Amino acid sequence: MGWSLAPVPVEALAAAGSAESTPRDAAWRGEWYAWRLIGTNNHELGRSALSFPTYELALGAFAELQEGLDRLVQVPIYDRPAGRWGWRLELDGAAVAISGRWYQRDQDSSLGAAKFVELSAEAELADSVVAMHERRPLGALSQPVRGMR
Repeated sequence: MGWSLAPVPVEALAAAGSAESTPRDAAWRGEWYAWRLIGTNNHELGRSALSFPTYELALGAFAELQEGLDRLVQVPIYDRPAGRWGWRLELDGAAVAISGRWYQRDQDSSLGAAKFVELSAEAELADSVVAMHERRPLGALSQPVRGMR
């Protein structure tokens, strides 16, 4: 899905901002945070569907997802030009997570979403941050598949 990655220690976050800095200031500077669920093999299993203006809000969003695992609804995503499948998870009607990769088959995508939910229950937060720069077009996973399944 085209992410450029650069590791950043958590301590650098505090040094980068000032005491007067607000989430709105960070957004204006183009700063944003998101969470990712990484497997033991270092492969990304899924990521937040939204970006957040602060690190703390991103962490809180994952905590909300963990608390609402039994209410998650899977929405299949189909990229017609590429013929590949992805997934989006919604909590109380709001998108909270998307697949970290594309799949060749709908069934594989569905299994990937199920594995994401299973592993999210016991996921622990890492003490580092990865700076990510978006390279895919905006809204690439915003449209659910209608009439499928």
